[in-house]
Amino acid sequence: MEINMKEKLRALRQQKNITQEALANHLGITPQSVGKWERGEGFPDITLLPKIAFYFNVTVDELLCVDQVRIEETITEYKRQAAIYLNNGDTDKNLELWEKAYAEFPNDCRVIEQLMYAINRKAEYPCPKDKADRIISLGEELLQKSTDSMQREHAVQCLCYTYDGIDSEKALYYANMGGSMHITREGLQSSILKGEDGVVACQSYIESLIHTAAMTASVMTSKIQFSHNEKIESFNFAIDILKRLYSDDNVGFYSFDISHYYRCIAREYAEMNDSENTLQALKESCRYAIIDAKLKDMDYTAPMVNRLKHKQSSTSKNYKGNACNIRLESLENERFDFVRNEVVFKEMVADLKKYAE
Repeated sequence: MEINMKEKLRALRQQKNITQEALANHLGITPQSVGKWERGEGFPDITLLPKIAFYFNVTVDELLCVDQVRIEETITEYKRQAAIYLNNGDTDKNLELWEKAYAEFPNDCRVIEQLMYAINRKAEYPCPKDKADRIISLGEELLQKSTDSMQREHAVQCLCYTYDGIDSEKALYYANMGGSMHITREGLQSSILKGEDGVVACQSYIESLIHTAAMTASVMTSKIQFSHNEKIESFNFAIDILKRLYSDDNVGFYSFDISHYYRCIAREYAEMNDSENTLQALKESCRYAIIDAKLKDMDYTAPMVNRLKHKQSSTSKNYKGNACNIRLESLENERFDFVRNEVVFKEMVADLKKYAE
C-alpha cells in the first residue's frame, strides 16, 4: 500500500495556521525537513509520527492517509469488476455492485455517478417513476457536490434523458446546461496538441463527430411522421458517413451501429412491402452483426482513423449475448413474415445462429 502524507501534512499545518518553522521547533527538527516532507522528498522518522499526529489532533492513520488509500483501492476494485460486468452485458450485477458501493461510500462523487448510470442502464423509456426519482436524486446530488467537469456533464446528460418523456420543460432545462458543440474538450485538445498526440486527438475527435452525426440523423426520424423514403435516406446518410470514415470497411466497434441502421432500413422497406430491398438491407445488417460478434482487439487502418485502436475489454453493453443475438430477435418481428420463407432469409438466420452467444 502506497502511503502519501505530503498533502495531508500541508493541509493540517495550514488549518492550524502555523509555519513550517513552528512545526519544526515543536518536533525539534529543522524547517528544511518539514519542507522536504511536504514536497514528498522525504518521510518523518517513524518515532515522530505519534507526536505529529497528537499535535494536529488526528490519528496516525489519518496522518498517513491510510483510510483514503483504502477507499481508493476499494473503488478501483469496484470499477474493475463493473467493467467486467458491462463487457458481458450483465447490467443486473453492475447495478447490484454500485448499490453496494453507494452503501459503503454514499458521499463519493465517483460512486454516485456510477450508480446513476447503472440505474439508467436498467430503465425503459419513458423512465418508470421509481427509477426516474432515484436517477434525478443522484444526478442533482452530483451537481451539488462535484467540481469535476466530466462528472457534472454526465449528471446533466442523465438528468436530461431521464426527464425526457416525463417533464419536457425540465428536460430542456438540463439540455440547456450542456456545452456548445463549438467549444468542446476534444475540439480544444485537437487544436493545441502537436505531433502524433495532435494527430490522435484530431482522429478521435473526427470519429466522435461522425458517430454523433450518424446517431443524430437516426434520432431525427422519430421526431415527426416522416415518409418511408425520408427515413431510409436518414439511415443511409448515417451509414454513408460511417463507411466514408472507415473507408476500407474495417469499421470495428461501429459495426454494431451500421448493422442497426441497415435493420432500420429493412423495417421501412418491409412496411412498403418491398421484398427485394428488405432482404438486401437485412443481409447487410446481418453481415455487420457477424463482424461485430467476431470483433477482437484491433487497429483501425483507414487513413482518417489509422492512429486509433479498439480494445474489446473496454467496451460495455446493456444486453446479453452479441449483435447476432440482437439481430435474431429483430428478425422474429412479424413485419418480416412476408419474406420469412425466402431462402436468403433462412440463410441469414442460420449464419447469425453460428455466431450468437
